[in-house]
Amino acid sequence: MEICISSSMKFQKEISEVSSHLTELGIINTFPTPKKPEHNENFQDFANRLFNEHFEKIKNADALLVVNPGGYIGSSVKIEIGYAKALGKKIIFLDKANEPEIQALADEIKPLEEFTPPH
Repeated sequence: MEICISSSMKFQKEISEVSSHLTELGIINTFPTPKKPEHNENFQDFANRLFNEHFEKIKNADALLVVNPGGYIGSSVKIEIGYAKALGKKIIFLDKANEPEIQALADEIKPLEEFTPPH
């Protein structure tokens, strides 16, 4: 199983910890890495490039894992959840979402310690 991680960039530390834990379990995982705009790239082009790169990772994954400490899910992550849902991907939240309408999109809530190595 390949998992694409989605989270607010303010949770960089948590994203790194989740990725490391999944890797230790033998679970393939990808996540967006913060990048700087290319030379003379305007913000709109920069944002579009990052979204497209992450959408490609979501498309190639079996599931989307939402790292949402305290239930927080930002606007960009909501878009990524919608995209994954439209593709029929499994959606897993680490924590219950603060918003019931977003929570309804999760297939399951699975704390990190419940992940196990693939069989």
